[in-house]
Amino acid sequence: MSIAASTFKADIDHTKDLSDLQEKPAVPKTGNENVRWEKYYTFWKKCKNAIEKDPNKADYAKWSTKKLSKAQLAKLRLKAERAFEFYAQAQTAQNTAHGERIQTLLNNAAFGTGNKEATTNYGPGNRAAICSGTTTPTQLKAGSSLKLDLLCLCAYDNGATPNGAKICGPDTAAAGSSASDNWEGHSKTEANWTPLKTACQKRKTQVKLTLATVDAIRLRLAELLGRQTPAAAKTHKYVLGSLTGTGDTGCAGNKAGNGGRCLKYAESDLNDPAKGIEWLRNLRDAALAKEAAGDAKKEMTAITRSLQLLNDFTNLLFDEDETTLAPVTPNPSPTGSKAQEQKQKEQCEAIKVATERKGKKPLCEWKAENDDDGLHCKLNTTAAEQIATQAGATGGNGYTKTTDKCGAAKPPEERAAVKGEIPKDKEAVCG
Repeated sequence: MSIAASTFKADIDHTKDLSDLQEKPAVPKTGNENVRWEKYYTFWKKCKNAIEKDPNKADYAKWSTKKLSKAQLAKLRLKAERAFEFYAQAQTAQNTAHGERIQTLLNNAAFGTGNKEATTNYGPGNRAAICSGTTTPTQLKAGSSLKLDLLCLCAYDNGATPNGAKICGPDTAAAGSSASDNWEGHSKTEANWTPLKTACQKRKTQVKLTLATVDAIRLRLAELLGRQTPAAAKTHKYVLGSLTGTGDTGCAGNKAGNGGRCLKYAESDLNDPAKGIEWLRNLRDAALAKEAAGDAKKEMTAITRSLQLLNDFTNLLFDEDETTLAPVTPNPSPTGSKAQEQKQKEQCEAIKVATERKGKKPLCEWKAENDDDGLHCKLNTTAAEQIATQAGATGGNGYTKTTDKCGAAKPPEERAAVKGEIPKDKEAVCG
């Protein structure tokens, strides 16, 4: 952008989107240039903002004074377009690496989509309806969150002292007056959740979120759900926890009978690939997102390195000395130079005696029927062209370049026969 034409830079407004510049004549409305502007304008806009607002704008300004050749500008344009590709990749990688989506998926797995830890309302419906769909299948919420599933499996009303006041272990649960915690979906959940959460945090081994870990959970869950329920309740499938009697009362949570501490998943949660247990699906998506974020961070590192190489190339391009040009070796003209040809012509025409022409053959030819003296000697243009052509492949003495001849001559007698100018420190052309 710094080295771009001033007219082009003037057309890029870092405060406006392309849609706001359609009235400008310079903005193409159709064709390939329109496609190019649509593709690159946001990138150009960021670049324009950098050269005007960035702390390094003074350095960018120095580049604008560089005078680059068309070839250099073409190279620079290709590198700029490559930088755009890296920019686009970086945007995608940055969005993938962002941890916000991972945290959202984890929250959804733990507390239910759109819920928070403080959520207590899982209604409508009572415990039996919410945890097992008993009586009202449409109120079934099993599998919607880890928090609810744990409450269905472990939560009890404290009840009277003889009933034990327990939830999946020795910790006291919520105060109440009944041996049955047939709670409504919006009550008592917080009092039962707190000791469950505390117990989870006391695990000796904290499990890291990985795809392998989630798959292990999925396999273990499938194993538990595949077990046969007690004979009296064998009609009930996909149950975790303990049913009471025939299971017809559902997961109502009857502490007195040590039953009803359960949840029952819908058949579609296990057999429909497009559905599945919701919290497990969210947990797996979070693990996938975490792995993708790790890959994205590695990609960002690689992109950063590639951009640095592009910067290095650009700096080298700007540092090139355009005044230092490679020497050009002209190809010999097939007809020789005009001056050389004119000189040869004058030499031939100066000969007036036929016998003098013999030393100038084949360059000069006698244009008379006999050898009488006169202005009959002329330049043989065909011979002159051949001599000029051979000059490019010779040392200028009419013989093939010595180095070529000497290299081709192997036996001593052939090397001795090579003609040409003898070097000062040699006795023969090939030494």
